[in-house]
Amino acid sequence: MSETVKNTEQTKPVRSKTPRRSSTALLVILCLLLAGVAIVLSYMLKNHVEAKSGSREQLRLSAIAGFDCEYTEAQQLYPFKNGLLKVTSNRIAYLSISGNDIYGVDVEMSNPVCKICGDYAMVADTDGFLCAVFNEDGKIFEKHLPGKIGNLAIAPSGISALIMDEGKSFGEVYIMNNDGSFLAQWSSNESGYPVSLEFSPDEKILSVSLVDTDGSQMAPNIKQFSIPTDRVNQKPSEYAVYSPQVSDIMPLIAYLRNDLLAVAGINDVAIVGEGKCTMVDPPFACVSSIFSYDGGYAVIYSDGLEQPLKLAIYDSNAGKRGVIDLGNQVQNYHVSGNRALIAVDENIYVINLSNGKIDSKIPVDETVIRVSFFGSKNICVITSVGVREISI
Repeated sequence: MSETVKNTEQTKPVRSKTPRRSSTALLVILCLLLAGVAIVLSYMLKNHVEAKSGSREQLRLSAIAGFDCEYTEAQQLYPFKNGLLKVTSNRIAYLSISGNDIYGVDVEMSNPVCKICGDYAMVADTDGFLCAVFNEDGKIFEKHLPGKIGNLAIAPSGISALIMDEGKSFGEVYIMNNDGSFLAQWSSNESGYPVSLEFSPDEKILSVSLVDTDGSQMAPNIKQFSIPTDRVNQKPSEYAVYSPQVSDIMPLIAYLRNDLLAVAGINDVAIVGEGKCTMVDPPFACVSSIFSYDGGYAVIYSDGLEQPLKLAIYDSNAGKRGVIDLGNQVQNYHVSGNRALIAVDENIYVINLSNGKIDSKIPVDETVIRVSFFGSKNICVITSVGVREISI
């Protein structure tokens, strides 16, 4: 009897070991599977991160000059001549492409904006009274205006014009010589509110876009002023007025040539000059921007809200040269001669506007803030993480 009990006690452990071994084996297999999945996911995530940073590393490695900076500083930088203009509310500085100070000027501005044309840069305090003009050697002049500044334009020779508000009319246009001396001031008492302005390529005409809201609908007007070559003995004078037959604000201005320009609103583009005003037909669904180039003008537009952007290119006689598909979001662009740099989504396109072709595409996995040609073979790219000079 005792032997039976002993045998029973010996067989009980034998029966209980089989499920325990099975459970342990399953647990080990499950752990191995989970570890394998973790390794695969880690590998995939690593490749994804490397792919995301690939363009950035490629951009940095291909740069021949530049420097890293924070996003807030990058927003203050403007490509100018062979360096950068850094614009803040209390200081305007000219930097080398490597980020070293060349000169600096203290200012007091609440909301500075910068516009660059050729050898000159104008910085103005919008809704303030101060403006200043610079070249690569330093500040040329600084001036307090009699009215609050709204918009500005500067020509290649350094003459400038600003829209300002003195509270006496719809608005004033204040024109200055390249040394800051006063040339003329025009008050808009009947034509409406001035919203934008631009000099012709030969600097003989200043065109001002206005919007009249006295009636039941908005009515755009284009006021032109003749700018004399001899600005010592002659003063600017009224030249022409055009009224496109649309109910829209048309603040966008681009010259086709010296005596012909395009003005645009949200949907409509009008060609004005030589005593005529002609609407571009058909109108656009949504105009984003327009710009001039040597040989005509171009329109960045889409076929509707949230639709991809396109570039329509026109010659100096308003004839259409072609259309280029761009992408979803244009970050910035710059035009030099008959070439354009356009930063779209994660690419920068170098476009030959004469033939309507994309010469090259540069991938950029960084948020582009500004782009600019640096001579004929290089470009400057200001992104959210730094400045790069790249050969093209």
